[in-house]
Amino acid sequence: MLIEKYNLNLAGEYRVAAELLLRGLYAAVTFGNMKGADILAVGTNRRSAVIEVKASQKKNFVTGLYQKYRTQEIQSPNFWVLYSVSNVDHGFKERFFVLTHQEMAEVQGERNFPGEGLTYLQVADRVKTGVDNVRISDVERFEGLWDKIVHYCNFPTT
Repeated sequence: MLIEKYNLNLAGEYRVAAELLLRGLYAAVTFGNMKGADILAVGTNRRSAVIEVKASQKKNFVTGLYQKYRTQEIQSPNFWVLYSVSNVDHGFKERFFVLTHQEMAEVQGERNFPGEGLTYLQVADRVKTGVDNVRISDVERFEGLWDKIVHYCNFPTT
């Protein structure tokens, strides 16, 4: 049974917020069609992180990264959390992949142009049309790395 797209996306945002709350961060889902962030997470020292959530029931995630963030100067999320969910027996199997924006850009660049080692701007220039996506196999090494967000929000760099 496939989950309707709207419900899947909203479930992903709430599931990611719940995981962050369990790890001691304040996490709030943002609402609206024009929002610039899916989740805002705040640590004990009040440092916040902007989080982009992508949910999928397939083996890939549509990111649209280079179409939305054409240059590194465009304000981007601090983190991306990719939420994979599939039906199993009488429940769901869930996986979470946690990447910084830079890591997501590198993974997306490698997905788009394998082995070419292009810069951010070179990738963005070559993908003006279409929609970026990555596969689960591209991001498996980032599975469950919640401590990146927790550390970022609780231990500011000076």
